[in-house]
Order: sequence, then C-alpha cells, then structure tokens
Amino acid sequence: MRRFRFPLARLQRVRELGEELARSELLAAEARLHECERLLDAARQDLRAAEEGVARLQSDGALRTGEIIAAQRTLPSLLARVTSRRAEVATAANAVEECRAAWQAARIEVRALERLEDRARDIFREEERANEDKQLAEQVDRKAALAGGAHDVEGDER
Repeated sequence: MRRFRFPLARLQRVRELGEELARSELLAAEARLHECERLLDAARQDLRAAEEGVARLQSDGALRTGEIIAAQRTLPSLLARVTSRRAEVATAANAVEECRAAWQAARIEVRALERLEDRARDIFREEERANEDKQLAEQVDRKAALAGGAHDVEGDER
C-alpha cells in the first residue's frame, strides 16, 4: 500500500506557522492593551486622589493658599496623563482588533488547507480500496481460471 502524501503539505506548514505567528502577535497586543488599561486606571486614581486632596484643603477651615495652589497646579498634568493614557488604550485596542483580524484570516487559510487535505486523503483511500478490490478480483479470476483449467485437464484424462 502506498503512503498518502498531501501535495500542499509544505504550503500548509507555512500557513500554520503564519497562523501561530499571528496568534502570538494577538496575544502580545492583548497584553499591551491590558497594560495600557492598567496604566489608565492608575492615572485615574492619581487624578482622583489629587482632586480629593485639593477638596480637603479647600474645605479645611485654615487658609493654606500656597498648599491649595500647589495642589491645583498638579491637576492639569494629571488630567493630561489620563487623556494620554486613554489615547494609548484606544491605539492598543485598535492594534488588538487588527491582530485578531489577521489571526482569523490566517486561521481560515489553514482550515481551508486542512479540508483540502482531508478530501485528498479520502480520495486516496478510495483509490487504494478500489485498487485492492481490483487486485483481489484479479486473483480470484486467476484462481478460478486455474481451477477451471484443472477441471478441463481432469476431464480430458477421463
């Protein structure tokens, strides 16, 4: 019996490697997105803490104008950091979606080749079975012919 050999095996392997690479890029992009989200949360907490500190100083009965002004001066930079982190999250989310689309496209290509391989393997098996059946039929015919010839020889001797 012959061994099955898929003619597109090399292409399939290249596509599988491409899919693995796309998947690892997707995982890296997702990790980057989670890191950006974590940094955004930290920036929001810092801004919230600074706003609460300013509110506390303002509600305090003592007039500490210098401290209030110093605390208020930090707010714009903290707000800018939050805005910057939001933009980073949006960029990272877009990168994740692009990577996911690339991975899905690569996965579709690999699945298509897998289906082609399955079909080619089924056709190969059918051809092998047909060849085996043909060979068995030929053996049976030969044995029958030999057996029939032996009967003819025996019949001639009588």
